[in-house]
Amino acid sequence: MIKIKNIIKEHKIIVTESFKAGKLRALVGNQWSGLDSTFWSYGAKLGIEWDKITDAEIETNAKPKKKGIEIAYIDKDVTVPMKGKQSDYYRGSNIGIDKFTAISVLKDGKPLWYTKSWKPLTNVHTATGKKAKNRYSGNRSTIPDVDAGTRTYSRDKQFGMNEIGYMSLSGMMKIPGIKFHQIKLDEDQPYMGAGVKRQMRQAAQFGAAKFTTNDEFARINKSYFDELLRKKLNDPKKIGAKVKQAAKICQDLIDGAIGGKKPSAKVKKIIGMQAGVSSSPEGDAYRFVSNVGSKLSRLYDNYGYYLRALEKQKEDKIKYGTMDFSKGDVESYAKDVQQYYNYIIKGDFR
Repeated sequence: MIKIKNIIKEHKIIVTESFKAGKLRALVGNQWSGLDSTFWSYGAKLGIEWDKITDAEIETNAKPKKKGIEIAYIDKDVTVPMKGKQSDYYRGSNIGIDKFTAISVLKDGKPLWYTKSWKPLTNVHTATGKKAKNRYSGNRSTIPDVDAGTRTYSRDKQFGMNEIGYMSLSGMMKIPGIKFHQIKLDEDQPYMGAGVKRQMRQAAQFGAAKFTTNDEFARINKSYFDELLRKKLNDPKKIGAKVKQAAKICQDLIDGAIGGKKPSAKVKKIIGMQAGVSSSPEGDAYRFVSNVGSKLSRLYDNYGYYLRALEKQKEDKIKYGTMDFSKGDVESYAKDVQQYYNYIIKGDFR
């Protein structure tokens, strides 16, 4: 059985188990397939545990489904015209392509362009979640960090054949024998591991704090609010009640998005409108709860400024006999609190 560690020549990656899927083994068995460690590392960052995918979980189609990862390849030896600018010597030449050559890789129907770099070691560069060991001094990763997406100035080549004239979907569809291996990225797939899920959980922010569960959000939320309550003096605009109401709404949203609690119709509607839809529903959920935490954090910040302005008013009254010096700050911060309260009440978390 072919080992990933024996296939990848350019770089090492942590995953060294065998491919279970014969469909994948066939592609990497061709040294001209263009699927080196750069592609496997990119897939691992998406959460794919390559050694767990079976043939039954890879759907093969004559046309792309335009969802998840799709590896475009050919199922027979073919000859196609060479395209793009050519010298007189090569003009009119053909390209011979071997059976099981990967032509390109699509994500949600769009061919991926990529560039790669090296970043400091982290425990989310691999499908296993293990840290890569330092080869020498320093902490540079031995695993390529791959930035893939639509073509931009920083993405200059494609996974696979990377041949001019066959980089667009329409171009590759003209190649005889073109097929597409579809790998779904839904979180409930048995091969979807920790990579992207761990990254999205780590990305959820509530102010300066990170949270990974709805209970953790509740603990941080209570801590923020209790701290402000201790500082609370005179609150003539009754803004405190609005802050408490907004905090409750945010907690309900977090519970509904990642806590497994049945949301009310209003909460469900907000989550549905704001969470987004992609091939990683969990990623969408954590982007949403991160935005919720950000809005609530800004509300708390401005409420804290408002309370300090009230305290300054009280000090000015004693020191100068008037509160006019701080009046503008009080009103300004009250408006800011009202603004973020309105965002939360309306469910505007973008």
